[in-house]
Amino acid sequence: MKNIIYKILKYLNIIFIAALLLAYLSVYISPAKVWILAFFGLAYPFLLIINLLFLIFWIAKQRLFLIFPLIAILSGWNYLNTYIQIPLNKKNQKKESVEESFNLLSFNVRSFDLYQWSEKETTKDEIFQFINNGNFSIICFQDFFTRNKGDLSETDIHKKLNHQYQSHIGYAVENTNQNLGVATYSKYPIVNQGIIRFSKSFNVSIYTDIVMGADTLRVFNIHLQSIRFNEDNYKFITNSKTLKEEEKLKEIKDISARLRDAFIKRANQAETLSKLIKKSPYPVILCGDFNDVPVSYTYQTLKSNLKDSFVSAGQGIGNTYIGKFPSFRIDYIFYSKELECKSFNIHNVRLSDHYPLTGEFYLN
Repeated sequence: MKNIIYKILKYLNIIFIAALLLAYLSVYISPAKVWILAFFGLAYPFLLIINLLFLIFWIAKQRLFLIFPLIAILSGWNYLNTYIQIPLNKKNQKKESVEESFNLLSFNVRSFDLYQWSEKETTKDEIFQFINNGNFSIICFQDFFTRNKGDLSETDIHKKLNHQYQSHIGYAVENTNQNLGVATYSKYPIVNQGIIRFSKSFNVSIYTDIVMGADTLRVFNIHLQSIRFNEDNYKFITNSKTLKEEEKLKEIKDISARLRDAFIKRANQAETLSKLIKKSPYPVILCGDFNDVPVSYTYQTLKSNLKDSFVSAGQGIGNTYIGKFPSFRIDYIFYSKELECKSFNIHNVRLSDHYPLTGEFYLN
């Protein structure tokens, strides 16, 4: 009987080893070609934990089969540091050879809590208080919202930011009185700007050329394809027990289709942006809401020759999303090799469904 149980466990472990290897493979193959692989990349943390539990079990039972989950885990060990950073030998020290640093904030502000999702009337004011207390050199907003007049107009936002910044705004949606998109604010002069629109998408990205002394920096502020879950999807995620079996199956199919479509659109958007980034005549900072996890084709494509601030200078677990979907790192700040990241932080403040990210950089 014991041998039968071990045999079943071995087959189960082989299945999860294969799933983990497929997660590794997902970063190299576009979902537009093989979309099913993206689901394995999304599940990477859970697949890793399951294989670690199997490894511990085989070690405890002194079975040679432990070699297989061990090899599978070690072969993708480099992916783990994109999810968690242990603060060993990470010292945030200023280099004497560098004259000046600048700090950058990237924040999906969820339309400044327009419909009071936070159930607090003060959230909007707290967002601007957090920003002004940080005294940031560059601010990159996603889910940026304005009205054409009055509260939260472009003029009003400049006032809330104490008239310290020049701005570059790219709208994905413009209505009679309400606009939604991304925005970059800079205390340094803005000398050039561009907008990147994506086909069949309500998401948009921009790039902004910013002069810092004798140097110029190109900041890409991006918001990639959202999954666009509806209210029924969220009800299923948070409380599926109340649903009948046929309703559960319907929701699973709908959620899977939405994820698939978003994976494919983000892959195409990432390829478009990657080409533009490689053509940049200046050092680059790429930041924003990628809506995708580190073990993904989107992450791998955009990172390319750039560095990940969290990997360079972050600490702890890198979750940035606070919504009803399981917490993942989907917001990033990448930077060119011409820059050096002094520090990086994910701020544990609940003013949106995303945590704000900040990084301090030197431009050599």
